[in-house]
Amino acid sequence: MGTVNNSDSQWIQDEAEKIRSSLLNELHRIENEVNEQFSSFKNDFELRHPKTSEPLKIKPSYRQMDETRVFVARNSILTDLFETSHIRSIRNVFAAMLLILVIQVTINDIVHSGRLKLNFELIFYCFQKLHIALFIWLIMQLCTAVIVFMGFYYWTSNRISYYDNIKRLRIYDVTWLIIYITYIILFLVLPCREIVNHQLPVASSLIVLIEQLRQLMKTHSFIRENVEKVHLQCRLISEPNTNTNNEIKQLSCPDFSQYLYFLFAPTLIYRDNYPRNKVIHWDYVLQMFGQVIAAIFYVYYVVVRFCVPTFANLNQNQITLPIFISVLFNSIMPGSLFLLLGFYGFLHCWLNAFAEMLRFADRMFYKDWWNSTSFAAYYRTWNVVVHDWLYTYVYREVFLLTGGKNRVIAAMCVVLLSATFHEYVMIFALGFFYPIMFVLFAVVGMGFFFLLPRNKGVVFNILVWTSLLVGVGLQSCFYFMEAYARKSCPANDTFWDKLIPRSIVCRMALPSAKILHIDL
Repeated sequence: MGTVNNSDSQWIQDEAEKIRSSLLNELHRIENEVNEQFSSFKNDFELRHPKTSEPLKIKPSYRQMDETRVFVARNSILTDLFETSHIRSIRNVFAAMLLILVIQVTINDIVHSGRLKLNFELIFYCFQKLHIALFIWLIMQLCTAVIVFMGFYYWTSNRISYYDNIKRLRIYDVTWLIIYITYIILFLVLPCREIVNHQLPVASSLIVLIEQLRQLMKTHSFIRENVEKVHLQCRLISEPNTNTNNEIKQLSCPDFSQYLYFLFAPTLIYRDNYPRNKVIHWDYVLQMFGQVIAAIFYVYYVVVRFCVPTFANLNQNQITLPIFISVLFNSIMPGSLFLLLGFYGFLHCWLNAFAEMLRFADRMFYKDWWNSTSFAAYYRTWNVVVHDWLYTYVYREVFLLTGGKNRVIAAMCVVLLSATFHEYVMIFALGFFYPIMFVLFAVVGMGFFFLLPRNKGVVFNILVWTSLLVGVGLQSCFYFMEAYARKSCPANDTFWDKLIPRSIVCRMALPSAKILHIDL
């Protein structure tokens, strides 16, 4: 009986060993098959995405930097904050202030003129020749939509035919680069020439200028994002001994529908696809556009109530330092309202309205800039739409061109470029050269950008707010003084009259003219 038990035990052990060996062999076979499949997949992936020397050079630099904009579905900060009744009450306070301004201006009209003035002369004056501005915008939009896309499509479709000859390929690319630069220059010059020729007022000029810069930035983003894709496709097609060159017969260009959507989407960074909402809430769209109109009327009543009485009665010949300081501090409050109304009306209401109509889900057009404790944080959070473009196509590019070691030069280029185009807009919108914005932005702002410590705390937030309020007060003061000086002081019809501030020259010219009159 014991012998039988021992034989059974030995038989069980032998069978178990056979099963274990069979299982191990099967596991090794599966492992080998998986490794072979993985190696095949890896080789195929490397053939489809060949490693070149260019990415290897820039890869370490990109590791040191933040990633570019990733689009996800999210609301604007104020949209979420307005869900809280306490934050909505702050907006209601501004609405009540607007109502008080309307009542105050109405009472002043009745007291001084004996009748109610509802002609809104200032608004109609600022939007004069709006039909001309809209026609210029339409031409610019057609050029951006048709000429840019067709030019890029033609360059993409024909580039592969030159790929077998490096010299001809370089000539082809350089030729199209020159065409692109020429287009950019013409797109900058021609609309400005029309603004000067037709003497467009402030609001109509701003429509043309802001749209001009917006379309230029979108053009560059579309081309810059797709050029690398075209280069990669050319390498894949021309690469010998690959399956890809048989699969790809011609270079692919983004669909025109994708490009057209990008032209109207509230972003300056091109992507083939964006996160989209399922439905459009038209009541929300009407609400946003209604608040944009309310912001315009708010600016109108602030100008009529606070700016016009101050600067219309200001005698340019009697401006002393105490008077200037008094006028400056009187300009801080309306300047601050201009800042807040411009932010709320454009960055929140206008962009959210277009985002809702296009079902564009990523509504991060700004961040909590009001909590900034440094100007570096303020520049990054005030206008995220423009900041993304500057970071992607200016900061990163300059950073890489300088060897990926010096962030200061890249940051200075961003600030200088931004300040230059801010001043460019003000020059052609106002019709005169008074570089107060460039000085405050590029000189004072850059000084604060690099010198102000990046510490968190209430004191530094107060310091940022104080600097902002004084800055917008200075801009409002100088621009209004110059605008009224150009109305009251005679022009000399020279080139230098556009460059030299008449608010300064007028004070020197009027006394001499008075003395000359006495002598005669």
